[in-house]
Amino acid sequence: MIKMYGYLPAWGCSDMSPYVSYTDLYLRLAGLPFTVEMLHQGDLTKAPKGKLPFIVDEDSTVVSDTVLIELYLKEKYGDRLDATLTKEQKAVSTLANRMLGECWYWYIVQTRYRRDEDFKIYDPLWVKFLSWLPVEERREPVRVFRERLLSQFWYHGAGRNSEAEVERLAYGAIDAVSDLIGDKPYFHGDHPTSIDAVVYSNLVHLMFTPFPGPIVDYAISKSNLRAYTDRLFNQHYPHLAKDREEAARMRIEAVKARKPFDNDSDHSLEELFKGRKKKTTGI
Repeated sequence: MIKMYGYLPAWGCSDMSPYVSYTDLYLRLAGLPFTVEMLHQGDLTKAPKGKLPFIVDEDSTVVSDTVLIELYLKEKYGDRLDATLTKEQKAVSTLANRMLGECWYWYIVQTRYRRDEDFKIYDPLWVKFLSWLPVEERREPVRVFRERLLSQFWYHGAGRNSEAEVERLAYGAIDAVSDLIGDKPYFHGDHPTSIDAVVYSNLVHLMFTPFPGPIVDYAISKSNLRAYTDRLFNQHYPHLAKDREEAARMRIEAVKARKPFDNDSDHSLEELFKGRKKKTTGI
């Protein structure tokens, strides 16, 4: 049986990473039996490319990177989801996949990592993910993890935009996905295809999570996106309903507590890349 390595389930999502969630749903949609494994002690240096997910097939073949995993599974087990699509539909799927993987991800990063109060919502997950470490040793790997993500955000270019500018770009992407789905049950029509694994995972990592902010609000405001995510959730993840409900309650409290953007909101990025004096955050 295929083994898929990920982080932890969270907020009604199959994993705290949208990339792991993508591979998880692809395997389910394709009807390929698999088990979910947690990387030992969360040590990414033991992952083939220093990231998750990766899979280990029955013959011990190891594949890392979500798109490469999908391509491998199609070659090994047949194209169970996309074989009936037209060339045009396959082309749209490829472009949508890359847009979501290379652009949308940074909208998710902003909702979680840019502000201290948003990143603090992760705290209960770090307790689980780093449970093998003594409490007093957990703060440093969390700090390093956040700084690594903010560095990627910055050097990608998205992090050099203001919070409001990233939000504006996100609204356009959300509109595009909403318009492409329209009133169809799935991205290409009446049956799920591989792109639905990508679209669903990226949507729920905004819509289901407890992180507040305008990007999440805008995605949730789209009635067809709510119907789409509910449909796939009810089919494949009803066992995560309690986690999803708890995340919704957490988000209500986080929205109440969130402050308007001010001079301190971007201090973490400014300390890393603009020479701002470090602030003690308690994170």
